Amino acid sequence: MDNNEAFPAVSTNFINKLEEVFPLRDDFDYGTSQNALVFYYGQRSVVRFLIEQNKIQNENILTKA
Repeated sequence: MDNNEAFPAVSTNFINKLEEVFPLRDDFDYGTSQNALVFYYGQRSVVRFLIEQNKIQNENILTKA
């Protein structure tokens, strides 16, 4: 992503809903397919990215004031 472009606002409410819909899991066992793991970790990767964007945006709000 181009660093000169601002990322759209990511609200805390949105993050909370994502955490509810795609929660952290640790209940995988040896029978869990690799595809299922890759799919889950892909989802969580997006959630982590958006959480980080939310933190950056909130820090920017505080430092620009």
